[in-house]
Amino acid sequence: MERTWLAAALAALTIDVAACATHHGSSAPPASERAAVTVKNDNWSDVVVFVVRGGTRSRIGSVTAMSTDTFRVPSELAPDGVLQLMVDPVGGHNVYVTDRIVVNSGQRVELTVAQVLRMSSFSVWAR
Repeated sequence: MERTWLAAALAALTIDVAACATHHGSSAPPASERAAVTVKNDNWSDVVVFVVRGGTRSRIGSVTAMSTDTFRVPSELAPDGVLQLMVDPVGGHNVYVTDRIVVNSGQRVELTVAQVLRMSSFSVWAR
């Protein structure tokens, strides 16, 4: 599990460093309200959900197996409207990390955790 988490953290750090190297300003308007994330857990394991930013992860909540929950992401975790989520099954050895997601004001992210973790998906919706 430690090796998988380390690989996910290094991948996130590499993406952030690459993005900073070519960043000339964000085209996404700053979010005036906090992002909402709805997690539908279709996995048999309970999962812990994190926001990944700058190589660190911040826990936003947990979802029990076969249930759905909605979380508000504090604005300091996505000040530029870009959000990356990580799902860590309790007692599991793998994690799922989304791509970087641009979330504008009035939108929400819906994350579906699949039985096979790597088959998980996300979408962005108007509220």
